[in-house]
Amino acid sequence: MVFRGGGGGGGAPAPRGGGPPPPRGAPPPGLEAFHAKDCPALTEGEQANGNLISLSHDQPEKGVTVRPGGAPATVLVKLCNTTDRPLTNIALSTQLEWSDAGERSPGLKVERRETPDGTWRAAELVVANDHQPLTGADGARDLAPGATRVVEYRFRAAEDAPSGARPLTIHAVRADADPGDIEELRGGGTGSLPLRVLPRD
Repeated sequence: MVFRGGGGGGGAPAPRGGGPPPPRGAPPPGLEAFHAKDCPALTEGEQANGNLISLSHDQPEKGVTVRPGGAPATVLVKLCNTTDRPLTNIALSTQLEWSDAGERSPGLKVERRETPDGTWRAAELVVANDHQPLTGADGARDLAPGATRVVEYRFRAAEDAPSGARPLTIHAVRADADPGDIEELRGGGTGSLPLRVLPRD
């Protein structure tokens, strides 16, 4: 899975999370260049796990940074079918590892849209301490042999969102998989990045 993140500083092109979000229907900045990048090869661990989809994002080291009550940050995510056969019903699930799961909310809102000009839609953020890839999975689409799919995520932090950095994982899973059968869960892919909520001013 490939991610392209906006928000935060650095010497890269101007962050997309530092200002108002793009108007509905406008392609995100940097989409064409990101889409043109080669898909990353599956790692040995991913191959051993049976993954068939590679996922990546556009700022793998920086990740996503948001300020409570501030402007949203965005990240582009690329799914690549590494096989020569179609993969059907591939849905997306977003999970945040959160040590206080069940005790308090991380105060985050997540939205997703298809590029280049899809409509923003609410996406469920699974808050848990373990792997629950099918929880909240939606937006299922087929992925043709060797094809790619680029989606854009948008993150906002509420005024009272607790600060800190936490692992965020996006899962590509078969929407019709049996959640009780581990073999059924294979064939997708995962991509991770840090999500940071800055301290309140």
